[in-house]
Amino acid sequence: MKRTLLLFFSCMISSALFAQGLSVISMDRTGDKLLLSFRTIDNALINVSKDGQLLSYGMENLQRQNLHWIFPPQLDPYMGRIENYSDIDDVNFRGKVKYIGQTMVTYYASYDKEELRGKIKTLGTTDFVYYESYSDKAFAGNIQRAGNTNFTYYSSFDNEAMKGKFKTIAGTGLSYYSSFDDKAIKGRIKNIGSENFTYYTSFDRKGYQGAQKSGFLTKYMGNIRYQVFP
Repeated sequence: MKRTLLLFFSCMISSALFAQGLSVISMDRTGDKLLLSFRTIDNALINVSKDGQLLSYGMENLQRQNLHWIFPPQLDPYMGRIENYSDIDDVNFRGKVKYIGQTMVTYYASYDKEELRGKIKTLGTTDFVYYESYSDKAFAGNIQRAGNTNFTYYSSFDNEAMKGKFKTIAGTGLSYYSSFDDKAIKGRIKNIGSENFTYYTSFDRKGYQGAQKSGFLTKYMGNIRYQVFP
């Protein structure tokens, strides 16, 4: 009996930890518009920008999303508990979301380093660490790590079409067509992991130029689902 209970609670804890990690990455074909979506214990999604701002939250509606493949993907309202910080809380997070269901959100406060103030500090069990002001200017202030997920970015020394964009997410590499490539495809996603993306160029028929020719719309890589929108 004790062994059964121990196994049950171990599974519950593992599920909770997994549920609060990075779950979905939604981006346009350039990688300039991008959402990092963290799934809560209650199965809600919390959308976060690469510089650590909480943008939105709600419930995924894949049926509607697949019918209307448009960025950003629309979420249904979350009908569970929502609590905000009060007007007497720290100035850097007063009025911001404090609880989404069972998931508590904390933020860096006025006594933290200036460049961190107001950014997400934790989502449930997931802690956030950022590149600080002395880092390369192309990604200073962006998320460096969220829980066990590490992020790297192209630097200010890289090609103009790549600067500041994600280079790796949880070990998965991202590359882009450079500013020297055809004008219809420069800056667009070239690879995510081992998956290649190709596009119609400016030499192709009008109406097709820049449109995606090959590469996925949605695909799991490890535990993370990538979604690429027009």
